[in-house]
Amino acid sequence: MLKNISLLIISLNLLFSQFSSVEISFEHNERMIPDNKVYILEEFNSLVKNYFQSSQFSPEYDFLDIPLKIHFIYQGINFISEYEFDKISCQMLVTNKADQYFFSKNIIFPYTKGKTIYYSPSIFDSLNSFMDYYAYLFIGLELDTYDLFLGSSYYQKCLNLYTSKTESNPSAWNSFKKNIEEIENNQYLRKVRYNFYYCIDILNSDEIDLILMKEKALDLYANLNFIYDEFGYDKNTLRFINSYNIEIADLFKLLNIKEGIEFLINFDKSNKNIYTQYLDND
Repeated sequence: MLKNISLLIISLNLLFSQFSSVEISFEHNERMIPDNKVYILEEFNSLVKNYFQSSQFSPEYDFLDIPLKIHFIYQGINFISEYEFDKISCQMLVTNKADQYFFSKNIIFPYTKGKTIYYSPSIFDSLNSFMDYYAYLFIGLELDTYDLFLGSSYYQKCLNLYTSKTESNPSAWNSFKKNIEEIENNQYLRKVRYNFYYCIDILNSDEIDLILMKEKALDLYANLNFIYDEFGYDKNTLRFINSYNIEIADLFKLLNIKEGIEFLINFDKSNKNIYTQYLDND
């Protein structure tokens, strides 16, 4: 009976989790972590995956289903005896498998055999809060595509964690703060992403409003120009464009925004050949 109740609780949590699809991969330093200890890493992977899938980080937005991929580069396990350990050191790449990815290095997580973690937003914990930061970050980024600046409250949650941080992983937390500041300081990119997804929603609707779509696409183009004027070749903007270069070029082509394609040719030089084809087909 207890087993059935536990399974029901897990199923309900998965239903309302913002990250029902979580993929975790890893590699490890074979000189520091022998093959007969790799099971410790696999157990840690499962712990992290279950945490994201079973925690409700955003009860007010329980309809979100953000794909998440985490790749660990494990560097060492701190053994305090032959069979006991208390820390794992690693690097960590987290992405939504689209336009957002973030890398952290020099991380040390407290971890012991049989450790369990539960979502407790009011309490700072070296491991939980680290994962909470990424949950809030990706929720904020996702919400920004639903409505203009809708993700702001979740970026603030990230900053609140930074304020509450302990001395563990100081370089990572400083990098986290910088990430949030870059997102909030570049409101033009937030407008670009919102307008892009708005246009995609129109394209996928039963009735396509070309006038409204062109209005949003022109605003997208205008904000790309603002980004270039203020930030130059901004890496986050280039990362977004690189992920959706064909879709953005298709949008400009469909709506006859030739100047938008010409901007892409000059701004995103790595995909220049792709954009040029759209002009050659005129």
